[in-house]
Amino acid sequence: MVERAFRLLDLLATSDAGYSLSELARQLGMSKGSAHGLIKTLESGGVVELDSERHYSLGPRVYNLSQAYIRRSGLRRYALPAMRRLAALTGETVFLGQIEPDGVRIIERVEEPGGRDALRVSARRGDRVYPLAGALGRVILANWSPDRREDYLRTRTLPRFTARSITDRDAYLAAVEETARTGVGVDHEEYLTGVNAVAAAIHGLDHQLIALVWIVGFSAYFTEEAMARAGEALRAETRDISRALGAE
Repeated sequence: MVERAFRLLDLLATSDAGYSLSELARQLGMSKGSAHGLIKTLESGGVVELDSERHYSLGPRVYNLSQAYIRRSGLRRYALPAMRRLAALTGETVFLGQIEPDGVRIIERVEEPGGRDALRVSARRGDRVYPLAGALGRVILANWSPDRREDYLRTRTLPRFTARSITDRDAYLAAVEETARTGVGVDHEEYLTGVNAVAAAIHGLDHQLIALVWIVGFSAYFTEEAMARAGEALRAETRDISRALGAE
């Protein structure tokens, strides 16, 4: 029955319109009674669902499982080669972080061998970064609708991490809009004094924001010109990762 369940899911994955019970039973070589029992078990678990025309299609649980796979397996598999290329190109530290309700969790870090050792202590795997931190916050909000951005900031005070942090709501929203336009968030010593960063988003199915990649360097080395070059490469790499993960 497990094998038949997988065959049924493979079949449903090939059709946007779905299949009727009779069509599924015929395709699977099962009696309608047996097929009905299997489908009802899957339906009760949210794996398949029945529409108004009595056609079955994949249910929301399959989507949730696919997203879990993308986050835990596919994400690292596609992101790490890109992060190594970015580290080699820039000589700076590159981070990969997953979006969580209360921040961004660092899940990978890549440094160019022989690079500046001081940058290697800037953050560790497993650390959580505040959601409105520098370039990261701008990229997150850039993926939201304008109304959602307004609502989110209306109930929060923008933190002053450094003397260069943007704490005016209108100015911050303008920076978010610029990030939405360019696809890259830029941080000039706004989260850590003496440290610059650029960040970009990774999207999954339905263009859902699932992760961020960002490059961090000391402002003495990671200059405006270097950040511009890094931002172009970062935008291209994250676009390719997103496509590999199913983003349109």
